[in-house]
Amino acid sequence: MASSSLPFGIARLFANARSAAQLDRESIAAFRIAAGCVLVADALLRSRDFWLFFSPEGIFPLDTLRKYLEPGCWSLNFLNEALWWQGAMLVAEAVAGFSLMAGYFSSISCFVAWVIWISILRRTEPAANSGDYWMACLLYWGMFLPLGDMLSVDSLLRKKTKCATMSLASAAFLAQVLAVYLYAGISKLQSDWLNGSAVGYILSVHDHGTWVGEFLNTSKTTTSLLTTSTLLLEIGGPFLFLFCGNRSARRLIALFFILFHIGIWITLSVGLFSPIGVTAWLALMPWHTKHPQPDIDRQKNSREHRPFIHCPEGVPHCVVIASLFVSGLALFYNMSELGEKRPRWITTAINALTLEQPWGVFGRVGPQEQWVTGKATLKDGSVIDLLRQGSLFRAVRPPGGFSSLPNHRWHKIFWELPKTNQAPLRESVAAGLVADWNRRHLESKAVKVLEIYFTQVIHQNEGTAHEFPQLNKEGIAQEFAPNTTLRQWLLASWPPRGVGSGNLDRFLDENKLTP
Repeated sequence: MASSSLPFGIARLFANARSAAQLDRESIAAFRIAAGCVLVADALLRSRDFWLFFSPEGIFPLDTLRKYLEPGCWSLNFLNEALWWQGAMLVAEAVAGFSLMAGYFSSISCFVAWVIWISILRRTEPAANSGDYWMACLLYWGMFLPLGDMLSVDSLLRKKTKCATMSLASAAFLAQVLAVYLYAGISKLQSDWLNGSAVGYILSVHDHGTWVGEFLNTSKTTTSLLTTSTLLLEIGGPFLFLFCGNRSARRLIALFFILFHIGIWITLSVGLFSPIGVTAWLALMPWHTKHPQPDIDRQKNSREHRPFIHCPEGVPHCVVIASLFVSGLALFYNMSELGEKRPRWITTAINALTLEQPWGVFGRVGPQEQWVTGKATLKDGSVIDLLRQGSLFRAVRPPGGFSSLPNHRWHKIFWELPKTNQAPLRESVAAGLVADWNRRHLESKAVKVLEIYFTQVIHQNEGTAHEFPQLNKEGIAQEFAPNTTLRQWLLASWPPRGVGSGNLDRFLDENKLTP
């Protein structure tokens, strides 16, 4: 009896997984519109620091950036480093976004959006987060979906259908979204997540928290509950969505993930990661309660649904299969931590398609706080924090922490800058910051010297950031704290120091005897 029920159960699970890959056309339309909104929002947000990020004299000069990027990375922004061309790319991103929202030549618009998104991502890659790579993946798989069948200009020219779409591309899209959470959840199976303390560290403004996150962080019970629920949702949610055959239950699971991302958006500084997550789930959320009749591979007979004009039949399927293989390799090497041993041809293929899978978000956290400061001495003798719009310099726990930086892109740059692979960028970042400040201020307020410091304080056996000890102006615990360790790095300086120069030179300069 048991042996006969086993094949039936497996067949049932397979049927449920297959039905999860049936995407309602209204849901695909909602995804298309939301993706267009993300593109427009990204173009507008990037315009705030346009000169700093895109100028040849900014923080990412092309020559330095090309040496930093891996094999296979490409960008239309590299064709011309002039500001007018960089600005044209941002305008093109917004235009592609509006075109997607309207559903005008939807598949072609999605392809253009994908090309431009990747181009801008590569031009500013040191400031990119997981959401940027996720959006690149979503746009890539979206090119193979019937984006224009509902709520679009394209749909006005054809007969409407209520059939769900079922194809290899829809299955790939589903797998891409679920893989993000499974990878993130598995990477969190470590001590600080399992003992319920991880979110208590992340919500600090000296990590990734906003002021709302800092407020929630005052309750150890709340942060412990959030830690456990995050683990359960990221690991259990994808399996429930995949193998639950009830569309109402799937809709509820999708809603939980959407609310999860809204909560992240409010409490953490993660840029557009949360809106991109919501966008992904709009495509998967069942629109109809009952199972609509799937239209198997209908898009292969429609020129409008193909990513390229006059694409021969069968080619999209071959491209999807090859892309799934490349994506699977990226996932394998990232999850197995064999990235440094990855063959060059695999790295080139992954970067060419931008199907990197860096989803170990917040996998490793701990009882620590960190901050970055830009100690700038101006020509008039005043000392300011160049990273905080010229506010009064404070070496220890600057008010607001990372949330007091201008925006998330700055947060990401200086969060990553201490890492070894970022070392080639440090000098250009310091020079670009000085150039940007000096071009906007009078000569008397020009920067004379800049020093960028990164400080990390590790507190063992503390449950939340609010339990960390108070520090004095040197960063040392005011009360005896044997489990507290302070580390500080001089990441970069301007003018650049000679080889071997460092803290000793700074100490001698600051303690010169005056006659």
